[in-house]
Order: sequence, then structure tokens, then C-alpha cells
Amino acid sequence: MKRIAFTLIYICTFVLAIHAQEPRFIFDNDSTFAAATTPKADQPIINKATLKLDSLNKIPPAVPSWKINPLLGERIPVPMDTMLYDFHRESLVEGQGLAIAYLGNWGSPAQSKLFFEKEEASLFQFLEPYKFYYKTPGNQRFLSTKQPYSNIMYQSGGSRQSKEERFTGEMSISFNKNLTVGFDIDYVYSRGFYQYNADKQISYDFYAAYVSDKYQMHAFVANNNYTHSEDGGVNFNNPDSDPLGKGNSLNYATNLSDTWSYLRGKHLYTTNKYNLGYEKEGTQKFIPVASVILTNSYTDQRRRFYSKDIEGLNDFYNFTDSNGQPVNDQMAYYSFKNTLGISLNEGFRDWVKFGLTAYIQQDNRLYRKPMEQLMWLATTDQKESSTFIGGILAKEKGEVLKYNLGAEFGVLGYDQGAFKLNADISTTINIKGQKAIVKANGYIKHLVPQYFQRYFTSKYYNWSEKDSLNNTVRIYAGGEIYIPHTQTRISGGVENLTDYIYIQRNQGESSLGIKPKQGESQVFSLRLDQKLHYGILHWDNQVAFQKSTKDEVIPVPRFSIYTNLYIKTSLAKVLTMQLGVDALYQTKYHAQGYDPALGQFVNQTDVLVGNFPFSTAYINLHLKKTRFFLMMYNIAQNYGDSNYYTVPNYPVNPMIFKFGLSWNFTN
Repeated sequence: MKRIAFTLIYICTFVLAIHAQEPRFIFDNDSTFAAATTPKADQPIINKATLKLDSLNKIPPAVPSWKINPLLGERIPVPMDTMLYDFHRESLVEGQGLAIAYLGNWGSPAQSKLFFEKEEASLFQFLEPYKFYYKTPGNQRFLSTKQPYSNIMYQSGGSRQSKEERFTGEMSISFNKNLTVGFDIDYVYSRGFYQYNADKQISYDFYAAYVSDKYQMHAFVANNNYTHSEDGGVNFNNPDSDPLGKGNSLNYATNLSDTWSYLRGKHLYTTNKYNLGYEKEGTQKFIPVASVILTNSYTDQRRRFYSKDIEGLNDFYNFTDSNGQPVNDQMAYYSFKNTLGISLNEGFRDWVKFGLTAYIQQDNRLYRKPMEQLMWLATTDQKESSTFIGGILAKEKGEVLKYNLGAEFGVLGYDQGAFKLNADISTTINIKGQKAIVKANGYIKHLVPQYFQRYFTSKYYNWSEKDSLNNTVRIYAGGEIYIPHTQTRISGGVENLTDYIYIQRNQGESSLGIKPKQGESQVFSLRLDQKLHYGILHWDNQVAFQKSTKDEVIPVPRFSIYTNLYIKTSLAKVLTMQLGVDALYQTKYHAQGYDPALGQFVNQTDVLVGNFPFSTAYINLHLKKTRFFLMMYNIAQNYGDSNYYTVPNYPVNPMIFKFGLSWNFTN
């Protein structure tokens, strides 16, 4: 009841405060940014002459939208996608990428199955499985609207007993051409289609941006609160359980009950940039020559693993509990990071063809883990600090060649000796008179093991690998070609990894171990994205091939495929419709499992996952300022042996009906 009241109050506030007019669609074509003659390879091509944004065929007003590089606050223009098509995928975890592994619900731990989409180990690895839901300064979208803008979205699926619901709200107000403030909220309540498998999340953030010729400021404050009920996966060895795909999914036996993982945290971030320069003679245009940048970032994250089902957990982990100690593992991470940078800006004179930036960064950290004695009551702290220096050489203007070269070195503290070198280069070529974008990128990284890779203390797992873990070396080279007029994107890459650190579940056992000094491994990937159409009939396809030289170290599916066949058209000149069916497929492989006590995905060699088509039938509709969808999810649940798993022992939801609504307001 409280949840419903909260939702209604929020909706009413928007309706009463903002007079709804024509919907505002936002792209990166505002004069705030220098007009780029060549679109970026990772951005959609917008053809104003032919683009149909809604049933009225009106080109939206230009409103700037951007993200920032959290290191030094550099603005990166991005289009604000109106999600006219494929809106239904926004309600699916698997809609966040080509190949996603997750535990069944929206809000549950998830990760990409494409190795090159995975990031290096973070300082607080327990947050990694929630990266699709977690807001950071780097993925926050900043808006600058001439009129107040807001959006509310509601999605729901399933019956009352198992319903999966999500509500989001977004609001942005510009007080003048320089100052913008905004607020976002994301509320999730997934009751779960399997026993003890609920997820509840509430995240919200405030942001502000001040942008002028001489001074720029970005501020970001976010809070996350995640609760995940750990069921340990379904247990079909239990004679009381119905088989998968048959009967009521709530009757399937699970390994655990009354067990939860809690994640709480916040992020405070500011970046200030002061430009030094001159006014161009004969004009009032300010030319920035150099910039001084100061970035401050505070983060804290806390995890608690708690259970009332001690007997079930002891059986699950084959643990002999002579003392009957409770399960109350608590870990935390705190960081205060300051970065000072100085940059010489590209183009302040005609002969200055690149920009150059140098910076120094200080990161003070504190880690908290259970004490070895009385671990359910007391914790111990460990402090670390690291100092980095770095530089960036970049050319972002012009058509012929663009590049970004970066280097960062750990010079003091724990990360002394670590370094990262990276390069991104792009250019354009002509293919039968049409422009295509060619991009090459690569990096060399020398990474030190993170704290929770070296030390871990809990009731069920304890390790100390201070001296046995080597630094990891990663060397990657890749490239991409994008052909806009055929809507073709081909990308690929290869990476060599030395002493890659991972967690392994020993075959036939429930024990785990951190795996150091594994020598060299290689991963190769090739991907094709192709869109085809004939009249109102459209067929979108994504295919990725991956090969790992050591599957026991880096397990990946050999092929991952997404296909989407649909028609899109306008009905009665006032309604835009997309009607179709899509499917996801991965070949069988030893997919990573999920461990509740660790809150991490871990390697295993007991269970094969894959060779099942995850399919939906849907209709997306767009009417002026409103978008909505209707969908039947997992319509192929009875295909073959009904093995609709993306993670061993964790099936996705059975066939259910889902719907969603998104409404824009402007004034």
C-alpha cells in the first residue's frame, strides 16, 4: 500500500506541476556543442530528412544531452534515445545486451556473457553483478532543456503473487542557458516466480550542471539500496518439486530460504573546470586555451549477507557447524578520490591540432571485513592509499583522423607499479561513394589484485592470498567498421591475459578457491550487427563469435545470437506501431554459476547451459507523448527440455504477460 501511495503521489506531482505539451525528444545537435561532420562509431546516424520520430512526423527541437568522463569531467554529447522502437526490451535484463546471464528477475545479479563487455575487477566486487542498475557519474545523462522536462515510466509483468514491477521518474529544469538541475528515481519490486527469489531496489540521484565559456561544473549525488533474496537456485532433486516448465513455478523446491544479500551505498561527485583564454578579435567568441580541472569523488558501499536458514546453508556448503554460529557477514568499501588536471585545448590556434592533458590523482580507501573470531559480530578495517599520474593526447576535431591516447601510472601506495596504456583511433573511408567509419583500439594494462581478491573472511569462505597472487597483464587489440547506409557494423578483437584472477568451484564440490598464477590465456571475438528491411518488414540481427584458449579460466559461449523480425508502420496517421517476435540464443558451455555467500559469479565445470531460444512476442505503440508495449515473454518455454537457464540452477521467468508505459511531460 505504501508503494502504491508513493507512486501515485509522484505521478500527481508531475501532472499538477508541469503542463503537458508536445513531447520533447532530445538529440546531440544543439549549438552548445561543436557540430561534428562525422558521427561517432558508437552513436546512431540521424537523418533529419527521412527520420520519423512519431506519427506526426515532426522533427524534435534540438536540446543538448550529454554524459561526462568521470576522471576529469569532459563532456561527451549523446543522443537521448526516445525508444520509439524496441521499447519492450527496456523491461528485460537480457535487453541490456546481446548475451546476459542473470538469476531470473529484473533487479537480480547479472553479467554479460561477452568477455569484452566485462570490466576489470572493481575495488568492491560485490557491486559488479548490479552494474545494469547502478548509477555512476559516468553513466548519468545530463540534460539542458529550455523548458522543464520530465518522464515517468511504469512496467509490470506476471500475476499478483509473482508480479515484477518497476517505476522510474526523471525530471530536469534549466534555470537559464547555463544552469541545469535534475532528479531521477528508480524503484523495483520483483516478487519472484520461484520461492525465496524476490528483489527490491530503490535508487535515486540528483545532478546539477553549470556550463559557460569560462567555467563548467558538474555535481552528482546518488543513493542505492538493493535487497536480493538468495534461494541458491532451484533443486529438482527434491521429490516434492515439479519439473521445470511444468506446474506452478512457485512449487519448485529451492536450495535456500530466508537468506538475503543487502547492498547499500552512496556516491558524491563534483568536477570543476576553469577555462583560460581570450576573445577572438572582432567577435565576442571566447577561445579557451588552457583549463584547470579539479574532481572530487566520495563513494561508500556496504554488503551484508544474512540468513535465518542456517541449517540449509550448512547443507548447501557441506559445512560442519560445531558452534552453531549465525550467518551475518558484513563487508564495506569507502573511497575519497581527488584529481587535479591541467589541459591545453585543441584548436585554440589553427596549427594546434590536438589537446594535451596531465593529471595527478590521490585515492584514499578503507576496506571492512568480518574478523576471524566472532565474525558475525565484529569487523576489522584496512586502509590503503594510491597515487596516480596520467596524461591524455587527443584529437577530436576533423574528418580525416581522430585519436585518443592515454597513459596512467601508479607511483605511490598500494598500486605502485600498476599502469594502463590505451589508444583509440578512428577515420572515415568511402565505400561506393558512401562514408564509413573505421576504428581501431587497444590497451596494455598491468593490474594489481584488489583487496577482496587477496583477503576474504566469512562463515563459509576464508582465504588470504597476499603473496600468491601475481599482477595481471592484459594486452588487447581490436577494431570496428560501421557502414551507415547499409546499417552494418563489424567489430572484433583479441586479448592476451597473463595470470588472470578468477574464482573456481571445484568439480563435484561446493568449495571455492581463488585461482592465481594461471599463465597465459587468449580470447578472440568477432561480431556482426546487421539491420535489413523491405517496406514495412524489418529484420535486425546480432551475431557474436567468441573463442577462449582456456575454457576453465575464461568460459564463453561460442556463438551468441539475437534476431528480431517485425513490421513497423503508422496507423490512422496518429499511432506508430512495431509488431514482431524476437529471440536470443547461445550455444552450450560451462557458464559461470552464482554463489550466494560471495555474491559473485564463479567458474564451474558441472553444468552446461545454453541451446535454448529465449523468445518474446510483442507490440510497441507510440502516440504523441506516450509510449507503451504489450509482450508475451518466454513463449518458447516448452521447447525441447525447457532448459531456460542463463545461469546454472537459476531459470529465467516462465511465460508471462508484461506491459509498460512511458509518458513525457514538457512545459
